Amino acid sequence: MDAATPDCTSKCRSLKHALDVLSVVTKGSESQIKSFLARYCYNAATVKDAFGRNAGHLASSCGKKGVLDWLIEKGVDLLVKDKESGWTALHRSVFYGHIDCVWSLLKHGVSLYMQDKEGLSPLDLLMKDRPTHVVFKDTDPTEVYTWGDNTNFTLGHGSQNSKHHPELLDLFSRSGVYVKQVVLCKFHSVFLSQKGQVYTCGHGRGGRLGHGDEQTCLVPRLVEGLSGHNCSQVAAAKDHTVVLTDDGCVYTFGLNMFHQLGIIPPPASCNVPRQIQAKYLKGRTIIGVAAGRFHTVLWTREAVYTLGLNGGQLGHLLDPNGEKCVTTPRQVSALHHKDIAVSLVAASDGATVCVTTRGDIYLLADYQCKKMATKQLNLKKVLVSGGCMEYKVDPEHLTENGGQKICVLAMDGAGRVFCWRSISSSLKQCRWAYPRQVSISDIALNRNEILFVTQDGEGFKGKWFEDKRKNSEKKAFMRFQLCLHHLFLKNLASS
Repeated sequence: MDAATPDCTSKCRSLKHALDVLSVVTKGSESQIKSFLARYCYNAATVKDAFGRNAGHLASSCGKKGVLDWLIEKGVDLLVKDKESGWTALHRSVFYGHIDCVWSLLKHGVSLYMQDKEGLSPLDLLMKDRPTHVVFKDTDPTEVYTWGDNTNFTLGHGSQNSKHHPELLDLFSRSGVYVKQVVLCKFHSVFLSQKGQVYTCGHGRGGRLGHGDEQTCLVPRLVEGLSGHNCSQVAAAKDHTVVLTDDGCVYTFGLNMFHQLGIIPPPASCNVPRQIQAKYLKGRTIIGVAAGRFHTVLWTREAVYTLGLNGGQLGHLLDPNGEKCVTTPRQVSALHHKDIAVSLVAASDGATVCVTTRGDIYLLADYQCKKMATKQLNLKKVLVSGGCMEYKVDPEHLTENGGQKICVLAMDGAGRVFCWRSISSSLKQCRWAYPRQVSISDIALNRNEILFVTQDGEGFKGKWFEDKRKNSEKKAFMRFQLCLHHLFLKNLASS
């Protein structure tokens, strides 16, 4: 050991050398470690013990940044995973809280998203290390992150640049505004604050932003026409926006091509919020709103009301007089029953889904009201996408055989997710082919993807794939990947 040069070669794989190297890295000072490793083994930077650990693993665990930087110069493999847990040097430095080592590894190109044997990345370990007593409440301060295609200025970052990773929407954090709901659409985005204020950004054509003009807004701007109201919920679709206030009033604005605004007489558009006034709603307290491209949905505990282009998704039969639009909110008669109490409603471009307090789920599509499931108790959220409209109702805007298969997602209070597709016959619980238990706290759904947030704050995204088997055995399944991690990620935007 006292020799000036090692007694091995650059291909040394000696287990004894590995044990001695790791022991010195653990116990020695920086100068002692460098001196010993330089004299003792030609392969000191990469030699591994029986558990697959190299000197980089131990230097990261012990927080010895100077040694770690020296090992990096000597060619240590920073991506090697140990055999026991599949941890890299970055996993270890994160777990033990050695931020200087973390920063050094990141500067040398080590990925934050490398997963261990349990599918955990270094960022996951940070999140798992959060004390279990920390519980997020709806009144806690929030931050908004947006990312994706920004062609239509919907991300709110002040430019048209698309974002490939989540980026903080700092306008709200700088202004002390805490957002509790976000709705993203093709041409605009809507943000609802904890204090009941509504902000919008994106393309303003037709007045969908509610600012009294049709100007484009690059960053979220307060809808001043709602300033005197405490807003409790927002919904939006491609061309219009719907807002519910605490006292049960509903305001709409945007294009009114399909009479989805509920304003009498129906204007072509409305660029400021206007309240829906309908005799059917007098004395009724609206508790929820939903929107699709062609229609709007309002509901009370006792009834569901729909309006807009009647392509089969409103729950009403075709008008015998040839009227293609329902101009004012009309109650869905199929859901008018003393035993039906409405708890949740969702809408897509071509379908509407209603959930009752008894756990019954109804689908409004194809001019029918179909009961999809029963006894689905304690549901907290329901979503729907797809649907096929009757194109003859409006051939100018609809195409024959257009639309997509209907997909319905539901989440209950226990963090379970249920799925129904038009190719299947029943609502089924989603099973996770994942190496650890996953409990879901929020879901989002659009035509192509599904997003999930776990109770630990992880985000997953997935896409539908058809199983390549015989038609009689064909099944739909999801392929998921971990898409983002953030301690403050609690809610997903509707899109």
